[in-house]
Amino acid sequence: MAECGLRIEEEGNRLSWTDPMIPLRLVDLPRPAKVMLTAFLALLGVGYLVSVLNIYEHHQDADLEPGLTLNDLRRVYHGLEKQVTSEVRATTPAPMLRMVAPGGKMRKFLERGGEPAVRVLTSWLEAGAPEADFVKGGRPEPGDPAPRQVIANQCIRCHNAQGDKADVPYAQTDASEPEYELVAKKALPLPGPTTQQTQTVWLAPTGLAELVQITHPHILAIPVLALIVGGLFLLTGLPRGFKAVVGPLPMLAVCFDLGSWWLARPFEPFVYVIAAAGAIFGIAFGAQVLCVFASLWFGSRGTQTQPG
Repeated sequence: MAECGLRIEEEGNRLSWTDPMIPLRLVDLPRPAKVMLTAFLALLGVGYLVSVLNIYEHHQDADLEPGLTLNDLRRVYHGLEKQVTSEVRATTPAPMLRMVAPGGKMRKFLERGGEPAVRVLTSWLEAGAPEADFVKGGRPEPGDPAPRQVIANQCIRCHNAQGDKADVPYAQTDASEPEYELVAKKALPLPGPTTQQTQTVWLAPTGLAELVQITHPHILAIPVLALIVGGLFLLTGLPRGFKAVVGPLPMLAVCFDLGSWWLARPFEPFVYVIAAAGAIFGIAFGAQVLCVFASLWFGSRGTQTQPG
């Protein structure tokens, strides 16, 4: 007979109950499986914390101010109009300088040119990327190539109008000379003159090519992790209503988050959706991980017996 959503079956002289929605409970797994899943949850938890730290490190000063705020997300996904003072200009590193600094995405490509290439380009960028020094060699040490030559040798293979980085070109083709007007868009800390005390500037969002590159691994990996953890969460002995609410939240949050990365570009209000979806995912995903761990080792058995 059925009662309260449970199936009660007679087994000899005993009555047992099973929940038809839970064919197996985590606590019933053998110990090796529990150890394996525990290690998986630990790695997943640490990995998520590292990803949060990575978001903070990459976005926290996107609006030219320390700390992660909505303005940082607004600049990254929509673009931001900001009042910039001369002091901010003097202390803001150029995008190219960030890329070629130790740990930057483009550092490995610059290092292929050897120590002189690293020395020339970083020193030129740190000096504010003056146009007069763009074609001058012998700085900072005698025999050093000019910054234009370093960029030609190490950068324009991809950073040209027909290359893989066509959205950030430094030259028209991979066989032509780098143009200062193109290089300056990433070599200068901020566009515009530096003599004004305060100026309104437009901080452009992430380029389309880079946004595609970022979306690609996220849209393939995160839903899979959400599916695995969500499936394990449904095997816990928690109340059905709680699982019905919390179970789908991480997957739904991922859909809203990734979709809003693109929708925020033309429609600024979706920046708030990005922030909200990220918070919901973190809370719900963390709760699922903790519930799965607790159910593995401290949950109640899936079959209860009563004396006949």
